[in-house]
Amino acid sequence: MRLRALLETTSLGLRLLSGEDELDRTVRGVMTTDLRDPSRYLSGGELVLTGLAWRRDASDTEPFVRALVGAQVAGLAAGEAELAGIPDDLVQSCARHRLPLFAVDEDVAFATITEHVVRQVSSERAGDLAAVVERHRRMMASGPTGGGPEVVLDLLAGDLDLRAWVLSPTGRRIAGAGPGSDAPTLPPEVRARLAGEHLAAVRSGRRGPY
Repeated sequence: MRLRALLETTSLGLRLLSGEDELDRTVRGVMTTDLRDPSRYLSGGELVLTGLAWRRDASDTEPFVRALVGAQVAGLAAGEAELAGIPDDLVQSCARHRLPLFAVDEDVAFATITEHVVRQVSSERAGDLAAVVERHRRMMASGPTGGGPEVVLDLLAGDLDLRAWVLSPTGRRIAGAGPGSDAPTLPPEVRARLAGEHLAAVRSGRRGPY
């Protein structure tokens, strides 16, 4: 899901304070923390929720924001209850580092935001998995009795925008766009080079080219 979608969900009580140009970032998870440096527990793409208990004074702000930016989080949402508002130094630091910053209304529980993000991300992942399964089904149905490798390669080109060819060990084109096709062809010199690399890999026990 995108940060923009969170901002547009009025029930979450989020108010944008910085990072208007970064709202198309993808949110892949959510983490609640008040650690001064939570980077070791972040993998990237998270919406970080914080109650600001880590902030003793303004000097703590820059290291905290830098840690989040270094961990490549999607954004930061800070609760207003602890300090009766969001400190200006946090707003300015997030703006400098282009880190989207949201204020969370004190009447909204972090659990509400967490549940919403987890539900949306899980739903999107389920949709992605369903698409993968459907693509796999179509490819299997396009096997030897359903059109052979040409149909599979057409699916790759149409669904994934991935141009591919099947070559013999000698570089002969078995499947994929050939002469007379509107799609790009694989030049003979490239096929010859790939065949040579394949033969060298077989002789040395290395993985061949793809």
